[in-house]
Amino acid sequence: MRNGIFHLLILLLFSCITVLNGQPLQLVNAGTEQVYFSYHGKPLLSFGTMSDYIFYAADDAYDYKKWADWQKAHGMNHCRAYLPGSWTYVEYFAEENGGSVENVLFPFVETATGSRKFDLTKFDERYWERFREQCEYLQSKGIILDLLMINGWQFFNYNEDVAKINWEGHFFNPENNINSCTDALKTTENEDNRFKFYYSASDGNQELLDIQIAYYEKIIEETYDLDNIYYELVHELGMTYDNWEMTSTWLETIAMAVRNKWNELNPERPIILSTDTGHLRGFPFNQGGGYPDPGSEMDWVFSRPYFDVLIDGNHHHTGNIRAWVQKYKKPVVAQESRDDSGQTWTYRYPEFRNHLRKYCWKMMMAKCQQVDIYAKPQITLSKVQEISEPANNYDPNGWNEFENDALLLRDFFNGILDYGALEYKGYFWISTVGVNLVLSSDKEILAYISSPTGLENMEFVNNGAHVFLQNLPFPDGRYEASFYDPKFGSAGSRMITITKGETRFRTPVFTDDMAVHIIK
Repeated sequence: MRNGIFHLLILLLFSCITVLNGQPLQLVNAGTEQVYFSYHGKPLLSFGTMSDYIFYAADDAYDYKKWADWQKAHGMNHCRAYLPGSWTYVEYFAEENGGSVENVLFPFVETATGSRKFDLTKFDERYWERFREQCEYLQSKGIILDLLMINGWQFFNYNEDVAKINWEGHFFNPENNINSCTDALKTTENEDNRFKFYYSASDGNQELLDIQIAYYEKIIEETYDLDNIYYELVHELGMTYDNWEMTSTWLETIAMAVRNKWNELNPERPIILSTDTGHLRGFPFNQGGGYPDPGSEMDWVFSRPYFDVLIDGNHHHTGNIRAWVQKYKKPVVAQESRDDSGQTWTYRYPEFRNHLRKYCWKMMMAKCQQVDIYAKPQITLSKVQEISEPANNYDPNGWNEFENDALLLRDFFNGILDYGALEYKGYFWISTVGVNLVLSSDKEILAYISSPTGLENMEFVNNGAHVFLQNLPFPDGRYEASFYDPKFGSAGSRMITITKGETRFRTPVFTDDMAVHIIK
């Protein structure tokens, strides 16, 4: 009898674990300042790199499984990837990365094999089958997918080389399809009409709008039952549109169509949907702790009820993230590892290791749970920095030792007692100028110290940093402070005293950054 009860308890426990692990990506406490991402029933920290072109390439041009396996082995679990907008870019990517053009696939059916002339009303199921397999593999590795449904930058046309791999080969360029509704986008001698792509909901081009909606619905049909995806309507819209009134009408129309299709297929689970605000007007580039201008384009996107998260690729100041969450009551997604100085740190440069580590820790301490690490050579003033490694299809293992730091960040995050209860409470001061961030609840305090953005190998000597924490939610008493070096892991612990919400102590000696976890 006892054995029977024991086995029943084990079965019930196993069932509970199975249900918990089966919980999909979702927003907890939505519509409040305490909103956060949860995955498999636990608070999520999603960060990772080198994944943009998975859905462009066959395996010979992008060994995405090797990349995904490497991420999982190093505590990383994030993927930001585009669906292709241009057949010429798909071919270009294959050739640049050692793949064969014979293996490329496109979302739409060609009118004749190899013609590169498409019927936008017909989908090439071979492409979508591969897309589905790729998404499933990411899910099997626990990798969160930020799915970029359309890339605004593939409308770029600012010089001959860029045009050749973007707009000239775009599926919606009238030269590349048999659908007369795209004639409205044809460039004439006197007018560039590419951006009328976004006017179909306003200018009466119903056939074009129907094709666009069908495309978005196809993406949802292929992915709605997977548990690891959130959706981005347009990436980098801000650099590729003209008329905002007509464009915003289109965004709303497409957003509602996507949500309706999702609700039809998956009524039990809310979709997580937004669109990128990078380069939209309404916010100073390097402002910290401010809000988008009221009524601006950026504010319009952030305040739409049908957009669930705040996706931005430009303004990653920790003060911005805090202010936006408090005002709009939505979580922030940080793309392309653009630090508070405006500098983009990329995995492609081994010398950026320390900067990437500090960036990711700052984002975590700002309660930014989705952090995309840039992986391509950085483009500065339209000049691509030189790098010897191939563009994408290479073994990332050991290229940038941040991968080892990533495991330590994951370890620290997993030690948080109650992430959902953490608030932006507490004031932090150290005698050495740097970055000072605090999160706290009535159960724990997290504090992070680092050298200033852009600086590295800064030693905090003289027995470590002198820390002064104020406005803490703990009653008077003795507490344990555990120190954590983001480069090496645990750095010991000591007892501290909190009196009237304040405490003073010294950290161990460290270089560049140190975290502290204080518990009752």
